[in-house]
Amino acid sequence: MDVNAPLLDFRDFWCVAPAVLLSVWGLVVVAADLARYRRRDAETRRLAVGRLTLVGVGLALASAVTLFWLDALAQSDAPRLERILGPSLGSYFAQTDGLIFVGTLARGLPTDILNILFLLLLGLVVWTSTAYSFTEDVGEYFALLLWATVGMMLLAASEELATLFISLEMMTICLYLATAFEKSRRRSPEAGLKYFIYGSVSSALFLYGLSFVYGLTGTTYFDAIGRVLGRGGHQGLAGNLAGAAALLMMLVGFGFKVAATPFHQWAPDVYEGAPAPVAAWIATGSKIASFVAMLKVFLHALGPWSNPSNELMGPGWLGVVVMIAAATMTYGNFAALAQQNYKRMLAYSSIAHAGYLLVGVAAASVSVDGPAAAGAVLYYLVVYAFANVGAFAVAVWLARDLGRDSIRDLNGLGRESPALAVCIVVLMLSLIGIPPFGGFFGKLYIFMEALRQGPSGTRIVLAWLVALGLFNSVVSAFYYFRVLKAIYLRDPIGAGLKRAPTAVAMPIVASAVVVTVFGIAPGPLVELMKSVAQPMLSASKLDEPNASETASPVAWTLPSRPE
Repeated sequence: MDVNAPLLDFRDFWCVAPAVLLSVWGLVVVAADLARYRRRDAETRRLAVGRLTLVGVGLALASAVTLFWLDALAQSDAPRLERILGPSLGSYFAQTDGLIFVGTLARGLPTDILNILFLLLLGLVVWTSTAYSFTEDVGEYFALLLWATVGMMLLAASEELATLFISLEMMTICLYLATAFEKSRRRSPEAGLKYFIYGSVSSALFLYGLSFVYGLTGTTYFDAIGRVLGRGGHQGLAGNLAGAAALLMMLVGFGFKVAATPFHQWAPDVYEGAPAPVAAWIATGSKIASFVAMLKVFLHALGPWSNPSNELMGPGWLGVVVMIAAATMTYGNFAALAQQNYKRMLAYSSIAHAGYLLVGVAAASVSVDGPAAAGAVLYYLVVYAFANVGAFAVAVWLARDLGRDSIRDLNGLGRESPALAVCIVVLMLSLIGIPPFGGFFGKLYIFMEALRQGPSGTRIVLAWLVALGLFNSVVSAFYYFRVLKAIYLRDPIGAGLKRAPTAVAMPIVASAVVVTVFGIAPGPLVELMKSVAQPMLSASKLDEPNASETASPVAWTLPSRPE
């Protein structure tokens, strides 16, 4: 390591411009609501603050796209980049090693793509939030959405454990508060309290697990952790009680964030009780960020502990993840069959989809092409997120017009709003996994990667896991078709839904278009997500930790900085 290198390069702040903009804009939204819009009527005030929030999202999106262009130009034409930005900033973008803020965060094209994805989804969530009034504290509500997104961006970019934990808590604390914002209905504060209690316990266990990993390796950097654990040969967790405890506690933390069984108990109540836009953001943005972090930690940092003995139930985490994946998708789908509440059905659906995604995590640890398997997980996350945003926009429509969210409230919608009904059908078919929509190819790519040639000890079990996934996909059709049955085969019960406002209709239409396009032409997105996944698995440019070749823990070291 270059001892003369500065600990902080202020040019790093350019690489987190979208997060900085959202952080500042949250304060702008709160101040504007208090100083300018407070005396306006509720409808005008909500629309004004929502539009102001969308301006901030647009500025952050413009900065993310600009960073994407600069990073792409750095790879293709570095001299031109230096002419555009000047020698200092141009050389920084052209020569940076992909790590910023002393190696704690990643930067580059993969991070830019994820930031753009978060901001596009946030724009849809903010837009749907302007459709109906559920809180008087609109400035604080929209600010919490922005700040939760900052946590998601930093979580997805984290390259060491302390930064990951702080980002994770920033995201979840904002979501705890936003969940309880519908104060006029008792179930919303109850949902916020349950979310907070479950989240606090899981965060404590997760942090304890991180401390065990640090104690065993002497470092918090993912790359350095992987190197230290890799020196242990093929023993893995055999006889390593501290390592097994650390692994289990980290699985509890990530299992809570992605709503995997048996850590899912919070999800149905929170999804049902939270305002529909908040539930949408928990089901999409939070899940994307958490799975990206999980891929980094388990495939990069804890990769040597996956299946060191090439046996599924050997001393590694692969067998545990396989069992959790099987239990999660089976429980989620069968529990959803009994649901009559639309949001609660989507909650159990979200649990089931977490199980499919965990199949991809398991496959990525043994597949002959790890980036392809991890890329399949990211592709699935993208199409699932857009389908879910559209599905929760329907819940916003129900809450706005009827004040409830039962599946039977959709009765007769096919005759009242035929165009939007077709879009809802597309979203449901994509969530089932029926071609030619994106959800089908998401499951297809994950299951194909699970079946690809891996160690002989895991091949048969993963094949059975894929068979279980296919069976669960068939089961899921029953409760998704219940929605379609209500739309087309049932007569309306009393006063039905009114004409959908633009803030509800456009997100539904946009989501349906996205899952259709990515289903008809999945190739470009698959390749893009594969390139995003590559840095999650490959060694980063951290210096070797100052460790001896003995089993003693290594000393904490800083990564090198570019000259």
